Amino acid sequence: MLFRFAAALCLTLAALPLNAAELRLAATHTLQDSGLLNTLIPAFEAVSGIKVQLAIGGSGQVIKLAANGDVDAILSHVKTQEEKLVASGAGLKRHAVAFNDFVIAGPPQDPARIRGTQDAVAAMQKLQSAKARFISRGDESGTHVKERELWRAAGVEPKWAGYLSAGVGMGQVLMMAGEMQAYTLCDRATFAAFRSRTGMEILSEGDARLYNEYGVVAVNPARFPGVQAAAASKFVAWLTSAEAQRLMTGFRIGGQQVFFVPATAR
Repeated sequence: MLFRFAAALCLTLAALPLNAAELRLAATHTLQDSGLLNTLIPAFEAVSGIKVQLAIGGSGQVIKLAANGDVDAILSHVKTQEEKLVASGAGLKRHAVAFNDFVIAGPPQDPARIRGTQDAVAAMQKLQSAKARFISRGDESGTHVKERELWRAAGVEPKWAGYLSAGVGMGQVLMMAGEMQAYTLCDRATFAAFRSRTGMEILSEGDARLYNEYGVVAVNPARFPGVQAAAASKFVAWLTSAEAQRLMTGFRIGGQQVFFVPATAR
């Protein structure tokens, strides 16, 4: 499932020259659904005079756009894939910009009885044993990549009847899980943004394996001459600046800080 803006990007924008003061940025659903981009993008546009054309998708889709030279920069959260993008020559240096963590959320009744289980792998094993309803992103996103890592570590092949692959963004998955009284893996920020609409609760958290780091990569203009290199460079410089870090750490959902700057990023 390609995402909003992708069709326009491939069919229209790719055929038209961008103005020097425009930036094509691909970013993840979690950054959009949590609301952080609504803070960052207007602030960058105001200070730089650069208009951002935003594409939203799973990290796998975002990285694919960069690998094809269809965007100028990306914000995603699969470090290994971002580093592969750089190693391939399609991307320039990767910069860590923020981090938070994943959580396992589910219905308050918690039929699989994972509440309080800090070991995320043990929680996944309990979900499989209970044949609990579980909604997967199923879209090659950073969240989906992490979910698959946890199933592999648990020695589980998620194929029971209650396991559903949605192929949609994090916010939509949380709404589905709330309606179906199902479990899901999600980032803490998007969970906080959607909590009041879903009635779900965080049932398993705190495992170091649930660390979730976001990175920015500018696309390499030597590989793709049509890339707006100056705009991308300005965006990367701004996003890693003290000003942007203040915005990220100051971003709150219900009074809760949900993003942290990478002084201690791994």
